[in-house]
Amino acid sequence: MKHENENATNPQKGLRSREFMAMLASCTASLMVPSLTHGEEKVAAATASRSDRLGKLLPQRKLGSSGPAVTNLGVGGDHVGSALEKDAQAIIEKALEEGVRFFDNAPFYGSGKSEERYGKFLTPKYRDVSFVMTKTLATNKKDALKDPDGSLSRMKSDFVNLWQVHALTIPKDAEERVKNGVLDAFLEAQKKGKVRHIGFTGHSSYKAHLKMLEELKKRGVEMDASQMPVNPADPHFESFVTHVVPKCVEAGIAVLAMKTLAYGRFFGGNKGWRHTEVSVKQAIPAILSVEDVFGFV
Repeated sequence: MKHENENATNPQKGLRSREFMAMLASCTASLMVPSLTHGEEKVAAATASRSDRLGKLLPQRKLGSSGPAVTNLGVGGDHVGSALEKDAQAIIEKALEEGVRFFDNAPFYGSGKSEERYGKFLTPKYRDVSFVMTKTLATNKKDALKDPDGSLSRMKSDFVNLWQVHALTIPKDAEERVKNGVLDAFLEAQKKGKVRHIGFTGHSSYKAHLKMLEELKKRGVEMDASQMPVNPADPHFESFVTHVVPKCVEAGIAVLAMKTLAYGRFFGGNKGWRHTEVSVKQAIPAILSVEDVFGFV
């Protein structure tokens, strides 16, 4: 972590950091949506930091216009599956200790190992205080209807708080999944109580998100959340922040941010998710701190 007093020994570095953050602020100022700035007292009451039986929670945000309040930081499920089992347990327990209550997952993380570890270390003791999310890559109704049962079995839970259509890549992908009945499967699982909230995700193209939003509107289907990359580099190329976030806010759909540290590439410390051994240079050398990046998100 970098702190403000570090800049005192390097005025040039401090100036560059301030200039960069000012530039980002100007890029995103136009994203302010009226619904974000109305009813501040009501929003503050709904999202204020609270405590539960484990202790104080991190600050919370409402999951869309009608969902519950969830902590504004979550645990990434893939890391739980790729870690050693003792480290996976430590990640879960440390997150809970620090006030995190949002837990991401997917059946293909660690070939089911991530969900199994939630079933071993999270849900037996902490299901009542945990918001658990998982996903499906199914491209048709039949396959989609199978996935919740497998996830619930592995995670030893009766329901999932949030289930998401995962990894929309291009507009045609969104169109075909809807055409093949994936949305119908989601609504059916929700009606049966297997999932409480529904959403969709994508890593690649903001246009796939826009197409999904179009399909939802066309069919009169309401989803609660949309997950997408959000980081300081995003506004400068094929931007989810610029193109998708305002539309989600206007529709009352929660925005879930991922890739917030750009796989660690802002700091040169990560080879990326499931990438081969390659040399990674800092994307923005010596300018951004972790606080800057999380502050932007």
